[in-house]
Amino acid sequence: MSSFLEPIEDFRKELLCSICGNFFADPVSIECGHNFCYCCLFTNCQEASTFFSCPECERVSQLRDFKANRRLGKLAAIAKKLGPHHSQDLEDHSQDLEDRSQDLEDRSQDFEDRGKCEVHQNVKMLFCEDDQRPICVSCSQTLEHEAHTFCCMDEAAENFREKLQETMIDLREKTKNVVLQMTHEKINFIIFKNQRQSQKNSILFEFQKMQQLFKEEKDFYLSCVETWATVNSESLSNRISELSHHHQALKKRITELEEERQKPALDLLRDMKGILSRNQCVLQKNMEAFTIYMTIPPILEMMEWISKWKVDITLDCNTADPGLIISEDLKSVWYGGIQGEVLNSYERTKDFAKVLGSPAFISGRYYWEVKVPEITKWCVGIYQKSKDCHNFFVISSTQIQNNPCLYVMAQHHLYSHVHLKYRQISPANLKVGIFLDYERGEMSFYDAIYGCLIYTFPPTSFSGPFLPLFCLPKEESCLSICP
Repeated sequence: MSSFLEPIEDFRKELLCSICGNFFADPVSIECGHNFCYCCLFTNCQEASTFFSCPECERVSQLRDFKANRRLGKLAAIAKKLGPHHSQDLEDHSQDLEDRSQDLEDRSQDFEDRGKCEVHQNVKMLFCEDDQRPICVSCSQTLEHEAHTFCCMDEAAENFREKLQETMIDLREKTKNVVLQMTHEKINFIIFKNQRQSQKNSILFEFQKMQQLFKEEKDFYLSCVETWATVNSESLSNRISELSHHHQALKKRITELEEERQKPALDLLRDMKGILSRNQCVLQKNMEAFTIYMTIPPILEMMEWISKWKVDITLDCNTADPGLIISEDLKSVWYGGIQGEVLNSYERTKDFAKVLGSPAFISGRYYWEVKVPEITKWCVGIYQKSKDCHNFFVISSTQIQNNPCLYVMAQHHLYSHVHLKYRQISPANLKVGIFLDYERGEMSFYDAIYGCLIYTFPPTSFSGPFLPLFCLPKEESCLSICP
């Protein structure tokens, strides 16, 4: 049996590729006559540029198309079918051949993908570094590529793979940095959420504290009003009682005088001195007028709050009535006498000369202060001229029993009649604070020096632009817009 197997083993050995040690797969012949697997020879000589050495005899050959040896390939295929008679070593070798077959197929596919030169129909085995494209050996010997630098295509691919590897390393490093940044930003986001919640809690706590303080302040102010009301009520009640007693005394004296008048002349004249004395005593007793003094404690927190909406108001010279003189900074106005004819129109009043200010108010909140003159009449507020009516909300001063008193007045298209309200005696050196909340329809006047609310109009609905209004009596007087 061994003598029979020896020729078969020798036959099989002749059909083995000296490079890979497996049966020939797509065998090719080179110039020296030796045969190799196509893929094995290609892999072995791909590092060479123009010439390469035979793996068996080391004869130098020039790179060109290899000659396919199909008959040798068929014999190798027949030898592979002699499986039942080969040794265990050949079995292991066959398994290795199968494992390598897939790799050779991949390499062969890669080789096919390289394509052939369109001009010479040779396999593109070189890479022109100047043109950055693969070419065949014949193309490298033309004048077009005479001074160019070449390298094996697989070497060029490997160099490019190395560059790609370096780029990948950089990208991986950047990816790590991005991941670290993402982690950091996620931590910052959590911190931000906690800070936001903490800020919201702080704000809520502060406003709750402010509400409590405002409640305490409100209770204090209401208590002051009640105290003031109690004191004045008692005083007024006592005053009414005194007036009632005085009234009864007067009526009694009138009755007594009626009786005295009915007496005979002798009796009447006999007590004339006493009657006149008693009359004089009653007549000389005068009851002074009772004055109610209203004391309002200042709400300083409110003044600080509305001062946030302080706006720069200036006077509009184009709207000034004749006789009014405007300062250069457009902050003060005084009456200097009639200059020219005064038109008797609806817009002009008999007692006041007016001038409007700017800006116009069409939305939002606004606050400004005006230093008004003492003793004399004046009027400040907001004004709107429309097609159908003239709307205004003002505070004014007038004389009542030689005392300057404040009253507020409003005319609005939503009011059924002019709103008029007497307030109090005007304090000396008054600075009027004016606060307009357009959206809420509120208009308020304050004593800006003492921080006291003078009056707030009932809420209404504003529409269209309102302008600041300033009025002076037609006599020597001046008012100024506070900075």
